[in-house]
Amino acid sequence: MTTFVYKAKHGPDLTVEGELTAESHSAALARLDAMGYIPLKVEARAGTRGSAARLHRGRVRYHDVTVLTRQLASLTRAGVPILRALATIAGQTENARLQQVMDSVQAVVRDGSPLSAALGRHKDLFPELYISLTRAGESAGKLDTVLFSLAEAREQEEEIRRKVQAAMAYPALVLAVGLVTVFVLLSFFLPQVVDLYRDFRKLPLPTRMLIGMSDFMAAAWHWILMVLVLVIVVVRRLAALEKGKSFFSILALKIPFFNRFVLDTEIARFARTLALLLESGVPIDRALALGRDTFRNAVLREEISKIREQTVQQGIPFSEGLKRSLLFPPLVGNMTAVGEEGGHMESSLVEVALFCEKNVEQRGRIAVSLLEPILILGVGLVVGFIVAAMLLPIFELGTGL
Repeated sequence: MTTFVYKAKHGPDLTVEGELTAESHSAALARLDAMGYIPLKVEARAGTRGSAARLHRGRVRYHDVTVLTRQLASLTRAGVPILRALATIAGQTENARLQQVMDSVQAVVRDGSPLSAALGRHKDLFPELYISLTRAGESAGKLDTVLFSLAEAREQEEEIRRKVQAAMAYPALVLAVGLVTVFVLLSFFLPQVVDLYRDFRKLPLPTRMLIGMSDFMAAAWHWILMVLVLVIVVVRRLAALEKGKSFFSILALKIPFFNRFVLDTEIARFARTLALLLESGVPIDRALALGRDTFRNAVLREEISKIREQTVQQGIPFSEGLKRSLLFPPLVGNMTAVGEEGGHMESSLVEVALFCEKNVEQRGRIAVSLLEPILILGVGLVVGFIVAAMLLPIFELGTGL
C-alpha cells in the first residue's frame, strides 16, 4: 500500500487536504471520488514512491485495450460519468503500465479536454483510427455505441488472428520438431556411431552420403546456427524497411493458396473497419484514409490509396475503383456497389467481412489437413533415410556372409 497526499475540492468553496492509503494512484483517485471530492493534486508521500514507481513497468497487449474499450462502453452506457468510469477501469486493471496510462487520461479529461484528446496522447496504444472513432462518437453524442462497435471490431480482429495462428501452430510445431530432431541426429548422435563403419572397404552410397553430412554437421554446426540467426536478423531488418515491406508484401500475394489466405484476412479487417467508420459518421474520404492503415500488406495499402485518389476524390463511387482493381476479388466491388446504390454500404461491408472471415476459417482447416500429413511424411522420410543408411552396411555384411 502507498500513502498519498491529496488536495481536493469539496463543494464550491471548501478545499481540503489530507492523506490516504491506496494500492495505486488510480485507486486513490477512485477513493476521493467516492468521498465526493474533486481531486486537485494527488501525490505519493516521500518514502513511498517505490510502490507508485512500479506502475511504470508492464507491457500493454492488444487484448488489454480491447477489454478496456468494452468496459468503458458498458460504464458510459450505464450513465456513469466519464471521470468515474476511467477511475473504475484503472482501479480494476492489473496491468501496471495500463494503470499509468489511465491515470494520465483521467488527468487530461479532468482539465477539461475531451476523451479523444486524452487518448491521443498515447498513440502507441490508441491508434489514429481509435481516436477518430472516439471523436466521432463524442460529436454525435453516442460515445457508448461507438465504443461497443469498436470493441466488437477489435474482438473480431483478434478472432481472425487466433484462427490464423491456430491454423499454422501445429504444422509449425511438427516442422520445428522435425528439423531439431534431424539436426541433433546429424550433429551429435551420428558422429558417435559412424566410426563403426570407418573400417568398411566399400559402403553403400546412402551411407557415404550420410557420413559426409554427419561429418560436415559435426564440424560446422555452430556456424550453421550463427548463419541461421544472422539470416533471421537480416530478414527482420529488411521487413522493417519500406522496400523490404514491399518485397515481402508482393511475395505474400504471389504464393499459391497462401495469397488467398492473406487477401481474405486483409479484406475482412479492412471491410469491418470501414463499415465501423462510416456507421460512426466519418466521411468516406476520411474513412478510407484511416481504413488503409489497417492493411498490413504494403501492396494492398498502396492499392487502396490509388483507388481513393481515382474515385472518391474525383467524385466517382468507391465501388468502381474496387471493380477495376486486379487485387480485390469481384465480389468485394459488387457487394460495395449494391450497398452504395441502396444507401446501406455499412451493411454490405459487414457482409463482405463475414464472407472473407468464413473463407479464412475454411482455408485454415484445409491448410492444416494438408500440411499435417505432408510434414509428417517429410520428417518420416528423412528419419527413415537416416535409419536405412545406417542399416544398409549391416545388411550387406550379412548377405556377404
